[in-house]
Order: sequence, then C-alpha cells, then structure tokens
Amino acid sequence: MGSACRLRFTAWGWLFTNMLYIPDTLRGAGLAGKILHKAEEEARARGCRGAWIDTFSPQALRAYLRQGYEVFGELEDFPEGRTRSFLRKKL
Repeated sequence: MGSACRLRFTAWGWLFTNMLYIPDTLRGAGLAGKILHKAEEEARARGCRGAWIDTFSPQALRAYLRQGYEVFGELEDFPEGRTRSFLRKKL
C-alpha cells in the first residue's frame, strides 16, 4: 500500500490538504514532508498565500509541526477522546 494525499482544493488564496496518510511501514522516511512540499509548490503556482490542514492524530500533528505548520485552533473531544487540531502555514 502506498501513501495517499488528495489536494482537496485551493480557494481564496489557500491550499487545503485532505486525507494525507502514510502507512506505518513508510513512516519516518520524510514522505509526508515531500508530499506537502509538492502540494505547497503547486499552491504557490496557483497564487496561494497560505495552507491549512487538520488532524486528530498526534503523529500527524508532530509531522505537520516539523514542516512549519502552526496550530491555530483545537476542537477537544472530536472524535471522542481525542483533540482535532487545525494548522496553518504561510506560503
């Protein structure tokens, strides 16, 4: 199984990345960073000035923070027992 990423959309000058998933066997190889970098390059080419993404995975949160994203909001207990974090990055 490979990685999965959908460049959901760019709108109003922002990139939204949806469903970025790296299988356990491929984690730690910098794949998430490479995928995000390519999506951000495309977003810049489309004139975007920012990117945002959300997650309820602590592992994904750490990966996005390493890529320069910052948390701008949290929704506690969504899903139950977890926190959904919303992150953004200037492009």
